[in-house]
Amino acid sequence: MADQVEEIKSKTDIITLISEYVDLKKSGRNYKALCPFHSEKTPSFMVSSELQIFKCFGCDAKGDAISFLQQYEGMDFYDALKFLADKAGIKLESLKFDQKNDNERLLQVNSAARYFYSWILLNHHAGRIALDYLIKSRNLTLDTIKTFQLGYSPEVPNALKKFLIDKKKLNREDLEKSGLTYLKGNEVVDRFRGRVIFPLFDHRGKSIGFAGRILPKDENKDLAKYINTPETPIYHKSDVLYGLNITKQEIKRTKVGVVVEGELDLISSWQAGIKNNVAIKGSSLTGEQLRLLSRFTSKIILALDADVAGDDAARRGISLAENLGFDVRIVQLAGFKDPDEAARKDPDKLKDAIKSAKGVWDYLMDSAFERYKKDPENAPAKVSKELVPVIASISDKIVQAHYAGVLARKLGVPVEAVVQQIEKTTTIKEGIIPRLEIAKPISKSRNELLEERLLILAFRHDPKILTEKAVKVLINTSLSKRITEEYLSYIKKHKNFDPSLFAADLPTELVGGFTDILLKDTKGLEDYGQENYEHEINLVKNELRILDIKKNLEDLAGKIKNLEFEKKKNELKKVEKEFGEMTKKLNELEEKNFRGIIL
Repeated sequence: MADQVEEIKSKTDIITLISEYVDLKKSGRNYKALCPFHSEKTPSFMVSSELQIFKCFGCDAKGDAISFLQQYEGMDFYDALKFLADKAGIKLESLKFDQKNDNERLLQVNSAARYFYSWILLNHHAGRIALDYLIKSRNLTLDTIKTFQLGYSPEVPNALKKFLIDKKKLNREDLEKSGLTYLKGNEVVDRFRGRVIFPLFDHRGKSIGFAGRILPKDENKDLAKYINTPETPIYHKSDVLYGLNITKQEIKRTKVGVVVEGELDLISSWQAGIKNNVAIKGSSLTGEQLRLLSRFTSKIILALDADVAGDDAARRGISLAENLGFDVRIVQLAGFKDPDEAARKDPDKLKDAIKSAKGVWDYLMDSAFERYKKDPENAPAKVSKELVPVIASISDKIVQAHYAGVLARKLGVPVEAVVQQIEKTTTIKEGIIPRLEIAKPISKSRNELLEERLLILAFRHDPKILTEKAVKVLINTSLSKRITEEYLSYIKKHKNFDPSLFAADLPTELVGGFTDILLKDTKGLEDYGQENYEHEINLVKNELRILDIKKNLEDLAGKIKNLEFEKKKNELKKVEKEFGEMTKKLNELEEKNFRGIIL
């Protein structure tokens, strides 16, 4: 397995991999981007093609291709390895079924069940009634049914058990852990029997659970219309965006995600040509769903069944999305109860409604005034009670001030009254994800910063300058000195400098420091050619000399003070002369180095 790990890593280009998730820009020998692991406006996320590693200088996230997938996708080590192996066309040595971890077994059980349900729907007479319902009542095409891998669970209680346990020899306990079955006495019963099956996938296409809908013939029975896989180790309702495995590329391309409420809302609108959509359960977006969606877009359009303005959970989700930096808009579906009905009856009208979606704050304000206009006596108090917390939740203070003014004009009251009410209101906090706190870096001395800057420039431009005697004497702080010594040792054995080989030979405690040096941004120097590097290197060298002279002058000043106290005139003259010569040299260097160093 260890050999395979190295083989997979050697056949994976970290630049190509991370570019699938993050917009990387060339920056000298490296690439940079806004960090995908914390919110920032200036890029501090660097990726090295030479070392095949990444590092964020803001939140300190770092690692290789495998650890990127672990941190970004939430994969465990084996999943990340398998993902990269599949991309590289390498057959990973598989573990025997009984040796696989719980999650792998549950995924395998779900995949087998998904195949069974799909086969019943499309090929067995028991699935005919469900197939007719989907095609004739829901207007779905066979291609759409196959794309979303819809299925049907026959009403026979133990049909799934016969296929998965008796025929496929899967464990009964794994079926129960996956939520597919439960025990009724000694009988293994399919939880979804008699229902149309909507397989649930994560965004990578792994089969993590199911939703089941009863057929119209059973709607008068005492049965829940929809049931879902219960919470399992691989299925968490709050994490899932239905359809994202199919629509993510279109969302990324259009830079917009249309959010609907249920599976059929998504499937019908997708079939009608709206390919950049996802579905949630209910009207409330969760933090986990928004974090996932933010990988593909920063703009969402809500086309929900519920009255969003009157739904507290929906408003919390909107507030959360706005605080996370999303541009949120809301669709008004006049004349239709949901996107499914609109897509089936008038898809062009649905598309037009999505195109003309309102800004969230305008929508919420217009909706509140519309709902309470029939009660003019109590409307101001009701509108204020509903909208003041909404305006208080707006994180952008300029936008907040604008809507405070709008509300004041609509209510016919002084804007100061609205502002005072907003100040009294606690901003909605439920569900809001705290922004990542970045640990303050350990402060470094000017010497340490300059020496590291010299190494950054040297390794980026020409590391051979570190062999110059005049340069070696300027490097004295621990990390820079040890890396320089390692470099001097390295070039005695190698004709050319290879950063990846050099890093591989470094003592473990120096690897992090060297990779930081290699990845740090040179802030535009590469845009102006090699002469800019040389100019900057000379400035840094001069600044280090200035600091060295200043330290020596401090020492000499102490000596002069002692000699004056001891009245040693001859020695005092020599030291004063040395002090004068050194001061003159300092003045010359400071004039020469007046500006230019970029730290």
